[in-house]
Parts: sequence; structure tokens; C-alpha cells
Amino acid sequence: LSSFYFSPRLSRKEKEVRSRPSLIDLPLPPTLAGGDSSPPQSPIHQAAPPPQPALKKRPKICCPRYGERKHTQSDWGKRCVDKFDVIGIIGEGTYGQVYKAKDKDTGELVALKKVRLDNEKEGFPITAIREIKILRQLKHRSVVNMKEIVTDKQDALDFKKDKGAFYLVFEYMDHDLMGLLESGLVQFSHEHIRSFMRQLMEGLDYCHKNNFLHRDIKCSNILLNNRGQIKLADFGLARLYNSEESRPYTNKVITLWYRPPELLLGEERYSPAIDVWSCGCILGELFTKKPIFQANQELLQLELIR
Repeated sequence: LSSFYFSPRLSRKEKEVRSRPSLIDLPLPPTLAGGDSSPPQSPIHQAAPPPQPALKKRPKICCPRYGERKHTQSDWGKRCVDKFDVIGIIGEGTYGQVYKAKDKDTGELVALKKVRLDNEKEGFPITAIREIKILRQLKHRSVVNMKEIVTDKQDALDFKKDKGAFYLVFEYMDHDLMGLLESGLVQFSHEHIRSFMRQLMEGLDYCHKNNFLHRDIKCSNILLNNRGQIKLADFGLARLYNSEESRPYTNKVITLWYRPPELLLGEERYSPAIDVWSCGCILGELFTKKPIFQANQELLQLELIR
């Protein structure tokens, strides 16, 4: 922190972090003593959206299949992105930018993850499709909540002019763990680390019990709000897993610094243990403030682990 306090000029990232609400007294969530006794809840809609005039029928986007739980009464893809006031860019996703926005109907803060289709020869990106299909089936307080999908088209016929873009609408989280650790402006106590890891492992356990492997757990995919709540995010590399079925999967998953030895050695038949290894790397990083195994090649990564 000495370089921060005595530097005459602040970097752009430091100014951005300092402008956010202070995290010095970050509260502990209800998993630990001293936290709020009520379970974390997503913001409640304050008012129902006003009825829209009947125009041409919009396409339905990923409507729940027969037997699947419906998240809302309206069809995903029914609303247009102009129903949100965009506040600013907060990051860059796998297939587009991520925006902080406010729902005009409810006043709720959300994150809009843009999926641009103009440069996609194969249509909708497979990672986006995979993330949508999986998040539709997951509902846990330690897994980020995807609320709906909206488009940038007012009318279904507009899709004939250009492919446009879709936006995945997520609950808004104030920070990601990587940004906080890199800023050097936040000190986590042992109680905070214990709370974060417990929430992370509870969310991961829920995913595994529902037969999903995340396959990309790292600090940038762990979101945190100012109430001390952790959310596991970015399910673009996740996939369905069947413990009773021995079949090969690609081993080119999980960012190198968080990749377990079996994947580095080329194993294609793996289990939920690969995600647990990544969580162990994050635990070490919370104490050291930097990734504990940093190599730029698989063999060197194995040497560091050994």
C-alpha cells in the first residue's frame, strides 16, 4: 500500500476503486456470526411493467421447455434493451462488453452482458448458448442470477436488416474478486476469507449436485457485492456431467494458473475434483494477494505445482 499512499498521481483503476463505496468495514453475510440473519435475496421488483401496445410478435428466446421451471411469466427476449438506462461499461465479457444499467420499469440495477452477432458466422455463440441453458436450471444464492434476455430490436422484422445483438440480463454485483485483489486497496480478514470460501464452496457444491462442472473457476469469475455476498459467474465453459458415464471431455479448460495437474497431464476423464482444485488456488490467492502458481506453459505449471 506504500506505493499507493505516497504516489503523487493515481492510476485510472485506483481512482475507480476509490470512488466506489468503502470496503474497509465489509459486512459478513449470514453464514458467519455477526451477519444478518435473513438469507440473501435478489432485489424485489417494485412495480410490474406497463402493458405494451400489440405490434408484430417478437421471437421467443430460450423459452422454458416442457417440465422446466419458468423463471418469469414473460418470455425471454420479449423486451428490448431500450427498457434499460445504460450507466456505463463495467467490463469485457467473452463475447462482448458488459454494462451497468438500470431497469426503467423497476429502478433495479442490473448488468447487461452483450452478445454481438455481426461477426459470428455460426450464429449465436455456443458459449453463450451453453451459459444460458445452464443458468436457466440453476437457482442458488451463491450462483449469479440471470434474469432474462433482451434484444436491441424494437420489432421482429428488424432482424432481417442486420443480426444486431442480444443482452443477457444479470443481477448487478459491485466487484469481482480479481479486481479487488489487484487494486491493493482492500485487506480481507481471516473471517472474510472463511466466509468467501464457504459461500463459493456452497455454490459449487450446488452445481455439482445438479451434475454441472464449471471448468473455469478463477478470481475474475467470482463476483462480490458490498454486503459481503459471493456469486459464482461465467458458465460459458460449464457442461453437464454424469458420474455413471465414463466419457472423455476436453482437457483444454480452466485458466492455466488454476488448472489441476490431471488436466495438465492430458487427462480427459475427470470429475468435479477439477473445480475443487481451482477453489484451492483461490484460497491461497486470498492470503498471498496473487496467484500461487504463475507459469506461461503447461510443463512449467506442473513444475511449480510439484
